[in-house]
Amino acid sequence: MLLFDKKKYIFSILLSVFIAGCSFEPAWIAGNNKAKTFWQKIDLKEPITSNEFRLNRYLASRIGDAEDAEFFLEYELFTETKRTALSFDGKAHRIRILGEVKFSLLHSEKNTILLSSSVKDSLGYSDAIFAVTDQASERDAYKRLMVLLGDRIVDELLSSKIMNDET
Repeated sequence: MLLFDKKKYIFSILLSVFIAGCSFEPAWIAGNNKAKTFWQKIDLKEPITSNEFRLNRYLASRIGDAEDAEFFLEYELFTETKRTALSFDGKAHRIRILGEVKFSLLHSEKNTILLSSSVKDSLGYSDAIFAVTDQASERDAYKRLMVLLGDRIVDELLSSKIMNDET
């Protein structure tokens, strides 16, 4: 015979985990007040292409939605595909996607450029026999590339002199 009710016990544990999880913030803003000033203060360029939309959506998830935009992140996205692992008949079995983002962080009120940099990354995907799998592989590869480039942009922002300037 049990001394406690399992349903109430499990419910109370799940409820406490849920309540504790409501106050979570990204780990990189906990100790650094300058980094906290960037959190939810950067407005992003409006996306035009599907890749820009993916990058924009990922950056918004990493740096937050801008309620009171003090800064503006302007960027240009470039992608290029290269055929690799060619067979004797010229068919490419692997495709390599090269991506580059040139970005600038602007102060909205002062209209000055605080940071200007670029990030590069690349990844590949397998070119299969069927057109449907080729398209799915290509879409997935572009999604992963936008995540990689977005992470590199956030890393550049956090490691910039602006974040580490004590003045």
